[in-house]
Amino acid sequence: MKSLIAIDGPAGAGKSTVAHLLAKKLSYLYIDTGAMYRAITYYLIKQGIDYGDSEALKQALEKIDLHFQVIDGASVIFLNGKRCDEEIRQTMVNQHVSPVAKIVAVRLFLKKKQRDLAQSTSSVTEGRDIGTVVLPDADLKIFLTARPEIRAQRRWKELKEKGIDISYSDVLGNVIERDTIDSTRSEAPLRPADDALMVDTSDMSIEEVVNFLYQKAVDDE
Repeated sequence: MKSLIAIDGPAGAGKSTVAHLLAKKLSYLYIDTGAMYRAITYYLIKQGIDYGDSEALKQALEKIDLHFQVIDGASVIFLNGKRCDEEIRQTMVNQHVSPVAKIVAVRLFLKKKQRDLAQSTSSVTEGRDIGTVVLPDADLKIFLTARPEIRAQRRWKELKEKGIDISYSDVLGNVIERDTIDSTRSEAPLRPADDALMVDTSDMSIEEVVNFLYQKAVDDE
């Protein structure tokens, strides 16, 4: 049984959904690294801290504690002892999380925290640099991907269901732009680990992907 599982991949590949369901099926802790970046962003905003001020940011990070707890079968993030899974999805967080996530000090802080959390118990950790940077010694490394057109279609459908009026072509353009940014950034660029299991989800259902990865996780070979 693989107890330390890392899942990476581009936006729209289904990482979050698959990681959550796989962790639940294995009875593992699901670590959503994106939620951790959002929690830090939320904290900085609420405290009125200028994340462009390196000294103020350093002092702020020293006061932040993050952990996950399974509640009703779902992994919930806590910031300094308080549940914050709804707060970190607010518009103000959406507007600032990308620049915060690019800050080296933040990435280094969270790399250590993510590593500590993942190694404290059997876990499934999902993000964009987990198998290459955060957990290079993971028992099972997975890189989920899908054709850009498929990922854009999924994202477009998701936005439409939320009542957001946007064209498919605009979503596709955003997906392609995001891929370029993620794969060419200087700090922890998006790429599969050399020993990662590559899984193209373009023509697979979520259930098929989860079942396939579950078998890989329980296989001791």
